[in-house]
Amino acid sequence: MIPAGQGLSWKGYEGQDYEGFWVGAGKRYLDELERAIATDALPGGDAIVEIGAGFGRLGRSYIGRYRRVHMVEPASNLRDLAAQSYGSAASYHEASVFNLPFADNSFDAALMVRVFHHLGDAEGALREIHRVLKRGGRLVFNYSNKRNVARIARYLLGRGRNPFTRIAEPYRDALFGHHPADVESLVARTGFLVRLQYGVGLTDKLVDRAEWVGRLIRPSVRRARAIGPLRLAPSQFIVAEKR
Repeated sequence: MIPAGQGLSWKGYEGQDYEGFWVGAGKRYLDELERAIATDALPGGDAIVEIGAGFGRLGRSYIGRYRRVHMVEPASNLRDLAAQSYGSAASYHEASVFNLPFADNSFDAALMVRVFHHLGDAEGALREIHRVLKRGGRLVFNYSNKRNVARIARYLLGRGRNPFTRIAEPYRDALFGHHPADVESLVARTGFLVRLQYGVGLTDKLVDRAEWVGRLIRPSVRRARAIGPLRLAPSQFIVAEKR
């Protein structure tokens, strides 16, 4: 995991089997849904950067739809896997989300999935992404929503922390839960306008317990879009535009 404030300069996944994280019925369900959301949220254009690209899990959601593709990933083993999958279809960079190796106004879109909840300085990261996006450029990212249905229920039963406070909550080392209003305020403060939200993470845990649930309730972008505005899902995807 990424220590507070260090973001993607930390090499915590160096040498680790991150592909193994996605094994199992629930993880496959979640992976399929996140890929579909990335495809739905990214319209295509001239240039895109994925920050925290890992082994290129989401690459097929945007490669072929942008003329120039850049993947930022500090772990060399994961960059190598991404390069094996996509070759010259993308450029690969070891860099920090706080110091991206690109000129101002370089990209039509930025994708950052499963990174925000590790950032001790989320505002600094969003400001750097704002810098490299073109005016009107699109940022797609997700965060861990501490005010989700399960945590609210546990709190009402006296079994958990208050999920309604606005301060970021450390779940464990370098893993933070955020209140939706706090994230949306931060997005606005760093020069973005929220255009769309998706709600994710309500079904995959059920699929882990009973795989047949995944066959009955297929991953659905339409359902994720409908759930998104409620801001009650464990993982919230935000589509924002650089103002």
